[in-house]
Amino acid sequence: MVFGLFMFGFDDDNTSVFDETVKFNIAAKYDACADSGLTPYPGALTWYEMKKANRIVCFDWTMYDQGHVVYRPAGMSADELRIGEANAYEGFYSKSSIGRRFPLRGKRHHVQWLVYNLFMRKASQTENIDSIAAPTEEPELAPMPPILPVKREWRAAVLEAANGTENH
Repeated sequence: MVFGLFMFGFDDDNTSVFDETVKFNIAAKYDACADSGLTPYPGALTWYEMKKANRIVCFDWTMYDQGHVVYRPAGMSADELRIGEANAYEGFYSKSSIGRRFPLRGKRHHVQWLVYNLFMRKASQTENIDSIAAPTEEPELAPMPPILPVKREWRAAVLEAANGTENH
């Protein structure tokens, strides 16, 4: 089986990404797909850049699970992100999509394929989309970005600080 994994919520994503992804996945005849929201894990470059831009809203590390929105997305609201994810799942596992993607030819086990798709369809109908993490206070200590790779802007800022100069 070909299983596609997709992540939504990148800065270039807007609300059209959900329908476009479902259409692509159905046309590509993926056997199964799953999606998740972008989670900027503490210490990762994405987290550091979002924190620097004041876009991290939740510092409760238990919410960093790919199921909760812990930041302000750039191209949509947090509600639009979670609802869009749920709609993408439902669109891919709709009855018409399952029917169009059913493997009539090939070596796939038809019963196994159908059971898996029906299981995923049922899961998509019971998923809780109310998973936007509540804002929390920023802790005194927050993770720093990894040493490598060091972005050009960061190197320049460090050099400027060391030289006591500032570029404008």
